[in-house]
Amino acid sequence: MTSLLPIPDPSEKREFRASHAVHPHGVTRPDRIFVNRNLRMRSVGAVGFDLDYTLANYRLREIDNLAFGLTQQKLVEHRGYPERILNLRFDPDFVVRGLVVDRRRGNLLKMDYHNYVVRASHGLRPLGDAERKRIYRTRRIRTSAKSYASVDTHFHLPEVYLYASLIDDAEAHGVTMDMNSIYQDVRDMIDQAHADGSIKREIQADPGRFLDPSPRLGEFLTALREGGKKVFLLTNSESYYTDVLLSHLLEQNADRPWRSYFDLVVTDARKPRFFQERNRPGEWKDQSPGGAPVYSGGDVWRFEKMIGFHGDEILYWGDHTYGDILRSKKSVGWRTAMIIPELESEISVTERAAGRIGQLEDAIEQHVATLRDEQRTQNELTRLERMLARTETSAPEARRELARRRDSTKERLAHLAQERDRLHTLIARLDDECNRAYHEHWGPLFREGNEISRFGHQVRDFACIYTSRVANFLNYPVNTYFRAPIQRMPHEL
Repeated sequence: MTSLLPIPDPSEKREFRASHAVHPHGVTRPDRIFVNRNLRMRSVGAVGFDLDYTLANYRLREIDNLAFGLTQQKLVEHRGYPERILNLRFDPDFVVRGLVVDRRRGNLLKMDYHNYVVRASHGLRPLGDAERKRIYRTRRIRTSAKSYASVDTHFHLPEVYLYASLIDDAEAHGVTMDMNSIYQDVRDMIDQAHADGSIKREIQADPGRFLDPSPRLGEFLTALREGGKKVFLLTNSESYYTDVLLSHLLEQNADRPWRSYFDLVVTDARKPRFFQERNRPGEWKDQSPGGAPVYSGGDVWRFEKMIGFHGDEILYWGDHTYGDILRSKKSVGWRTAMIIPELESEISVTERAAGRIGQLEDAIEQHVATLRDEQRTQNELTRLERMLARTETSAPEARRELARRRDSTKERLAHLAQERDRLHTLIARLDDECNRAYHEHWGPLFREGNEISRFGHQVRDFACIYTSRVANFLNYPVNTYFRAPIQRMPHEL
């Protein structure tokens, strides 16, 4: 079915600002910071950041095409895949974050809050409801099992799309392959592309091609330090690569070195192990004047001594639900802020589709009311038929009146059944249109029907605050008290 709502191009980030609702503090929704757990910034002494997709925002089409192409080449050269796979092309609009890969079956899964599969594809072929239910039916998926892999970061998108494409290619050519082996081959080769510097060499040669400009990044980091916060960088990237990215982002329009924006820089952190393993080796890489010292490796306990703050005195910004957000929160109690670039397009679609979403909600309420009325009417019909059966010897006039009421009730019941079917069809159509407005295959990122999606659940439970980009913090005073909305139980609504 063709959606009646336009599906936005992910690259269109600012076209719809005029219609965006404005927060009481004057901040439009796409530029807001959203709060899951109260956060009093006055109590935070140190604010830290991941690098990739947090401070450094990549041009997704460029970086994904690079990773996709290099991995294809390595599969042919090192794992013996046929050269025809070099003709496969990356589709940036198919895979989204929050999915789970069923490595054993070659399926991509979207799950709801309770880890039930609600949408799926085999390779790139969407699975219909009947096939999906036959495979997964009522089983909750235990995503920690080895046969499943979570699509948590933007780095995962090209490898997952390549995996799905290879499954389609193998089946189209009648080649029988182990689905899990295909996944592992792709994983190994993209890891190799990162480890041997293939990807980073391309970025180093022309960072402007791969990085989105961040004109307010320096202003933001300066505002934090002027507000009395220590500012640190904590990244898995190597020191040389960190230098390339931040020199490009922070030194182009400034007369100061990028390290001068920070109090401490930690590279080669190996998160999440950084938050889990004590006494990991580390060493100072750069303690020259002019900026923050650079340390490589180590662990979070040593780091907290270096920075001078501990636990919930530290706020950490990242984009990885597990490596950045969950582990820093659970292991050492840091406060957490999550960067979700997809928020901007999700908010835009929600606002543009508000009328259709309202129609859907009204239709659902009418459907519930019709079902309730239908049940009451069926009960009344049953009562009248019993009364007729008990009054066979009664006066003819009384029987005729009961028969008239019974026939009238039957007509009403038939009308209600028609209305129920009409509303059911309308709900299915509106639901399909609303979902496809967000994403042709997977629907909204944070929701599935009336349930929060697995990804939305992770954001809500793991991140104290979240937003689309770090510079949105400039819309608020440094020591803002971010107050979460009142949470209500269903019976309180």
